[in-house]
Amino acid sequence: MKKIILPISTFLFLAIGCDNPLLDNAVDLDSQELQDFSSELASDLGLSKSSTKSLNDVLNRHGRGGKHREPGFLWKIAGELAVTLTDEEKARLFEKMDEKDIPLFGDNKKRGAKSKGGKKGKNDFGGIVRVLTDDQKVTFKAIMVAYKEKFKVIHEQVKDGSLSKEDARSQMDALKEAMQAEVDALLTEEQKAQIDQNKADRVTERQAYKDSSKSVMVDVIGMTAEQVTAFGEANQEAQDAAMALFEQAKNGDIDKDTLREGLKNIFATKNEKMEALFNDDQLEIIKIHKALELRMKKHRGQKGKKGGGRKGRKGKGGNRGNNK
Repeated sequence: MKKIILPISTFLFLAIGCDNPLLDNAVDLDSQELQDFSSELASDLGLSKSSTKSLNDVLNRHGRGGKHREPGFLWKIAGELAVTLTDEEKARLFEKMDEKDIPLFGDNKKRGAKSKGGKKGKNDFGGIVRVLTDDQKVTFKAIMVAYKEKFKVIHEQVKDGSLSKEDARSQMDALKEAMQAEVDALLTEEQKAQIDQNKADRVTERQAYKDSSKSVMVDVIGMTAEQVTAFGEANQEAQDAAMALFEQAKNGDIDKDTLREGLKNIFATKNEKMEALFNDDQLEIIKIHKALELRMKKHRGQKGKKGGGRKGRKGKGGNRGNNK
């Protein structure tokens, strides 16, 4: 009988003890993506068990049932964390951003290297495959394989020095046009119309998502009408300047290095203008959102991988308070 009492008493102690891990998991997240996201944040920020529970509660309220993929989700989380995180926890959240000097209003896309030539969506072969019949898919695959070999030959000639880069570019442009012509000949008029409609639908959906997300951002950080207008103007000005540079590069008026440096300057100027629009409290929410966005993109791009964050950091620094 005594042998039974000890294990039972030990279990009861664990069950009712402070910071019991069984109780700390009371707030369950219904998405592995969110769970990994939460685990990385808790590790990076050194959250205590109680603070991790509070974080999960926030993620749960705004993200349960797939809502974590709805527009503005991370803005809602950022707004709450701006109030609940301590200054120490915020510093840890911003650590990697500050080390890499990541701009608050950048879109994290590499520009210049692959942003050249052709019409937008010209090589949207994924959209083409979706409308093909089984017989057409066989022919389409054969076309792709044949042209892949032709492109490979050109790359090898450039590599061994038997073909200049300028001549290679001309030959590749000609190959792309020929490949596109063969693909177009494979499609019926109805399929072409469906492809165009699908592209238009995707553009509409993306714009609607961006507009909805921006609406949440405006609400969460409390933007004034003047800020909204100035924000849009700064963004449009940068886009127009970037498009002008891309056009120059396409026409051969500037080289890749000039394009890359020009884009860098354009978006650095945009970032400075946008930062100047907001007060310190607003900028803090924006910075928290950026830090969360960087982490969430990693989890969305690496499904199935655990986002454990840094190892060996224990849960400390978890006293929560209003730092505003």
